[in-house]
Amino acid sequence: KMAAWQKDQVGGRTFAACADDWDREHTEQVEYNTSVMYRAPLRRAKEHFAGRKIQDIGPDEIDAYINHIAGQGYSRRGVQVYLDMFRMIWNFSIVRGWAKSNPCGPVKLPAGLSDGERSAPTEEQQEKVKQGLEKENGLFAYMLLYTGLRRGELLALRWEDIDRKKKVIHVTKSVCFVGGKPMIKLPKSKAGRRDVVLLEALEKVLPDGESGYLFGGNAPWLKSQTERNWLEWCKAAGLAHELVTVAVDPKTQKKKTRRKWRPDITAHQLRHAFATMLYDANIDEMDTKELMGHSSIQVTRDVYTHIRQSRREKTAEKLNAFLGQNSVKVGGDVGA
Repeated sequence: KMAAWQKDQVGGRTFAACADDWDREHTEQVEYNTSVMYRAPLRRAKEHFAGRKIQDIGPDEIDAYINHIAGQGYSRRGVQVYLDMFRMIWNFSIVRGWAKSNPCGPVKLPAGLSDGERSAPTEEQQEKVKQGLEKENGLFAYMLLYTGLRRGELLALRWEDIDRKKKVIHVTKSVCFVGGKPMIKLPKSKAGRRDVVLLEALEKVLPDGESGYLFGGNAPWLKSQTERNWLEWCKAAGLAHELVTVAVDPKTQKKKTRRKWRPDITAHQLRHAFATMLYDANIDEMDTKELMGHSSIQVTRDVYTHIRQSRREKTAEKLNAFLGQNSVKVGGDVGA
């Protein structure tokens, strides 16, 4: 170990070795889902900088790689994950003497990246969610719409968490999937523990006298169950479409048609729909922050800003369409 350490001090450590050490420590400090988010970016970065010494990699190479990732069609958030990872790896390495400076300082995200945000479901889609309540597992989507809970929070909800007398739902935990199996986790921040209003529209459809998890009984749904149940409900509610692709076998030159169903909406979109309801009802930003479980008021303000911008864009489209239909064609004899 001493000889290996001396070799690293003289020749310098590779990016991959530093990244692996950072990953081991970082994984112990963050939630499971957060660590999973960095796995693919870390693997790709190690492949790209294979054999390179960390101290030899400069800002120009980091900038070029970030632009390469952006060119693959990633959203702003997706590219930000790569840049944040690089910054953490180099800071980690500087503290341990493996690097002298962080080359990520002058690197900026490329302009024109998409936000990658899903807007709230359309009014027609929300109506289908309401009408789809009677379908199998329809309560899952209905509760997402009228509580604004995250998918994991809803999966961790027990019937005992619903207080009908006080008209609130106690949100105290969430589900994350480890190897496809549900694992109950407690929120790291105070914002994650909150009481959500039990709206009348939801209360009147909830069965009484139940116990255990709302979705799963003795244990929450598995990841495969969750995805399968969501897709089947979306199909039944008219909120899914069939994707048909045709591939040609290079050997036989025969065409093979593949059919796959995909949902038209996501659980997160229904959470966004709830935030839109709060906005339309003129609910104060601080109250919205508490109901949504946002980590900071800035997150809430960003959501409200996104809603306002979406509304302006739709208003502009309607106005342009109206003016286009009612515009007067100017002829050569105008003003004669």
